[in-house]
Amino acid sequence: MSDCEYLGTLERDPDGTVRIRRPHIPPAPARTRRPIQIPLSVERQIDRGNVYVTTVIGDSMQPTILDNDVVVVSPSRSPRHRDIVVIRANAPHPVYGPIDGYVWRYYARAGERSLGKDNPHHRDRQPVLREEIVGVVTRILPRAYRDEHENYLRIQQHRALSQACNLKDPPDLGFYRESDLRELRAIFQIPAAELVHGRLPWGLFRATAITDHPHLSITTQDVLTVEPTIESCTGQLVVKRNDDGETILGILQRDGLRSRHPGEFFIETAERRINVSRDDGRYPLYRAIAVIKRIQRRGVVIRLPQWTGSLTAEARPQAAKTTRVHSIGGRR
Repeated sequence: MSDCEYLGTLERDPDGTVRIRRPHIPPAPARTRRPIQIPLSVERQIDRGNVYVTTVIGDSMQPTILDNDVVVVSPSRSPRHRDIVVIRANAPHPVYGPIDGYVWRYYARAGERSLGKDNPHHRDRQPVLREEIVGVVTRILPRAYRDEHENYLRIQQHRALSQACNLKDPPDLGFYRESDLRELRAIFQIPAAELVHGRLPWGLFRATAITDHPHLSITTQDVLTVEPTIESCTGQLVVKRNDDGETILGILQRDGLRSRHPGEFFIETAERRINVSRDDGRYPLYRAIAVIKRIQRRGVVIRLPQWTGSLTAEARPQAAKTTRVHSIGGRR
């Protein structure tokens, strides 16, 4: 249910017209403002008037930018293809109220300029004029804490759906269960900044691995952006767990993926291949608990491990490549 978005209830008018009655979402409470830790190099740029900093609300640019991350914005830099840019807000947000602007990914190819989001759940693209762009994001400062109202909109949508279906909301609405948190802590070191009163809110979080994973070139020093989820697909960097409490991390693959009769799902660790299903994939032996969406090492984004093929068990992962971080993002 935490991954659902309630759009409204279908109703039929006396004349037979079917309409959607959308839920009323009251304005969000004001967010708690805490001092922002700004690096000295950024403070110097601010003093010279070259940049400013602002806090991002929302999930539309995840996994690049998470809710409550702070972005450094240059109002004078010209945007380049795939930069993260700030678009001026012409009116208050209907839920969050007054905001400085919206953060988008900028695309410029073949003479056409458009905006998009990094979050695949936000698929909309829209054209943009150069004069609409008021700044370019030059740096992301990871959040120092998670706001209590981070999932306000999702919680309100969930409550509206429960009311429409005459269901009772769980007491831990907006947070993953304690059992889920324990399972995640079996493989991740989750910092206190990612918790609210010791609980893990819905959504992506940043953490480090408890141990090195040489077969994936992941070390305990890497910062991982993790999405807790029970869904996974081949090619993803997944965390799976069985009923005996064994937790494994690796690329999810499948024998004969492109054949008419594909076989088992499996993960190859440094020691061995582990089948995570049986009966040609019809019966799972391991269940997904998370997917790693991003890896960062000393300020550099590491390309997620890839496989040279997915047809057979003999496929081997490619060496990880690095790309320099140059942009970031937020919600419309």
